[in-house]
Amino acid sequence: MDMTTKMLLTIKIGSNILTDSRNQLDLNVLRHLIQQIAFLKQKGLMIVVVTSGAIVCGSAALGINPESLEDKQASAAVGQVILMEHYQLFFEKLGFKVGQVLLTKDGLLDQTRAKLAKNTFNRLLELDVIPIVNENDTVSVDEIKFSDNDTLSSMVSILLGADLQIFLTDIDGVYNADPRTDKEAKLISRFRDIPETLRSQMSAESVSQKGRGGMKSKVTSAQLLLENNIESIIAPGKRENVLLDLYRGQIIGTFCLKGDLS
Repeated sequence: MDMTTKMLLTIKIGSNILTDSRNQLDLNVLRHLIQQIAFLKQKGLMIVVVTSGAIVCGSAALGINPESLEDKQASAAVGQVILMEHYQLFFEKLGFKVGQVLLTKDGLLDQTRAKLAKNTFNRLLELDVIPIVNENDTVSVDEIKFSDNDTLSSMVSILLGADLQIFLTDIDGVYNADPRTDKEAKLISRFRDIPETLRSQMSAESVSQKGRGGMKSKVTSAQLLLENNIESIIAPGKRENVLLDLYRGQIIGTFCLKGDLS
């Protein structure tokens, strides 16, 4: 899977990647990821970043454990500012501009509003601005929420006709069994459709404590992307230079590919 110039790449960064064990924003991880993204930009790739972490950052800043909808929305309002401030600062130091795009599910399902969103994305990319996307948690309720930011990122990739999506997660990739409980679990380096064994394995999977998504949501999102002719990679986000190594052709994580794997 080659990352060629002028390709459109969507990178989804999960909450577990951006926060440490104390639920604080991990600035070293964020800075290093941004340095890698800047390298890809310098090579001519167009990039859209879908980021989690706003509620976690906001709740840490407020010193609360958000359980109610109001607390989560308040945490998101504070956290979005914190998160974007650091994205803007780190990218600016490397010579790139960013723009924040806050979305709700109904905004992408409605044809007119989706077209407006697409036009905004395209204009930002034409202006060499990196769109930083998050769900608009400050106004979202269950009726208009994405189930997780994996779904959000896939819908954005489909809307824009991305060439490739990378899911950065906190484990090495997709396994044929749960590696936390099965010592014989093996990493699946690539697949075309969701293997039947994964369907049953993931049916009862719990989500992350920090985010709403888990491996099930990533695999399901990857399958949705394949159905729309978009390949993806599920890779360990805290692995040193993961994006650079993928760009250089290394096989890292799980590749979700189109066509025959034989």
